[in-house]
Amino acid sequence: MCRALALLFIGLLTVTFGETQTKSSKSRQSLRYSCLGKPFLSVSAYAAGHASFPDVDLRLIDPLGRSSGNGSEGKRIPKTQYGRVIEIPKNAKQSKAIAVEVCEAMQGDYVVVVSEHGKEEYGLSIRADDGGSGNGGMGSAFYPVQNRTCKFELRVLMEYHSVKLRWLRNHVQIADPDPICETPQGDHSYH
Repeated sequence: MCRALALLFIGLLTVTFGETQTKSSKSRQSLRYSCLGKPFLSVSAYAAGHASFPDVDLRLIDPLGRSSGNGSEGKRIPKTQYGRVIEIPKNAKQSKAIAVEVCEAMQGDYVVVVSEHGKEEYGLSIRADDGGSGNGGMGSAFYPVQNRTCKFELRVLMEYHSVKLRWLRNHVQIADPDPICETPQGDHSYH
């Protein structure tokens, strides 16, 4: 009996703090709820009203060059979750998102890679907290180009119970997101 409980506990820890690299059709609760009291970072894409999942894939690259999300290669960011997420369990119908979430996130410069597959507008939201009283968020809406890939740079600063999130371009702080986008061959649309 004790051995079965120990195996169940180890299994739960593996699921809670393991990394999921595929975007399955099954949604799960945000990693936020099992990361209380620790620095947390969420990069999420959502459709209008959060009522459905947008047709995008996300990848996050941390300050050490590790990655998590769709198409990640090499070293993985530890304690992450990627895929369809219900951000507010008590309001599941209006809190759907595709997200890369990091428990015990570090401060520094990150890159977010968004692969667009659909034609419907989506929002990109960045939220972070220091595990205490500091938190911050920023976001913007985008009109996708089918099969386009865009890279966003951002800076996460956490100190003295304060969290600051800033968009970057070539490591310089800017007011609004200015992604570098690659469009499919033959498509000449800009951003």
